[in-house]
Amino acid sequence: MLVYGVVHLQSLPGSPSNRISLDEIIDLAQEDVNNLIFGGVDGIIIENFGDTPFVKDDISKRTLASFTTVVENLSIERDIKVGINVLRNDGIAALSIAEATKSNFVRINVLNNTMFTDQGIIEGKSHEINQFKSTLNNVVEIYADVFVKHAVPAPGSKIENHAAELIHRAGADVVIVTGDGTGHEINMDDLEKVRNIVPEGKLAIGSGVNAANVGAYQDIADILIIGTSFKFDNIVSKKVDINRVEEIVRKVK
Repeated sequence: MLVYGVVHLQSLPGSPSNRISLDEIIDLAQEDVNNLIFGGVDGIIIENFGDTPFVKDDISKRTLASFTTVVENLSIERDIKVGINVLRNDGIAALSIAEATKSNFVRINVLNNTMFTDQGIIEGKSHEINQFKSTLNNVVEIYADVFVKHAVPAPGSKIENHAAELIHRAGADVVIVTGDGTGHEINMDDLEKVRNIVPEGKLAIGSGVNAANVGAYQDIADILIIGTSFKFDNIVSKKVDINRVEEIVRKVK
């Protein structure tokens, strides 16, 4: 089982909540990258977590340039997987940043179907995403959420149906199961339903993993994506605590 850590970027230039310079954002992100890498993770996901309120699906050119500049200037001293997540749901921008920075994958919250979110109704754009992906100069995988956090599906939706569609119809390489909010634990029944659908090696848990419950996922998930539980005091806005990273990595490895 692989362990990925999340680098939550401070608000970027181009976002209304931006308060610090690009150099300061890079320095803070580098601290978290170092602690994740030296703590033993297998990969990282870099996301514009501070850019609240999030743009639904089309970030500004300034934010795109800022995000790319941050990733390009991070020093990653070990061969790990690097992913890009452009919140709330700009998959084209994520793929563009991944291509420019030679990152390995992108995370897309809503790749297909429809979700009711705090940014409004978001419809997946799997055709446009995959068409654009086919033009890239390097291979970039798509990690896609099913019933993503901070959102609800249309009435009558079944998580197993959405998961199957992500793999077989929407072009997802990996399916991510989350709880209903940042840091919230997942529903184990949902996880088992998705496990029965998703091929081996392609199922990730995207929220709520911590040192106390990580053992429960040992024989189910292929990838653990951990953000909040790696932070000081278990607070997502704080820095990565290398001791918390090492503790969970030891339990998994």
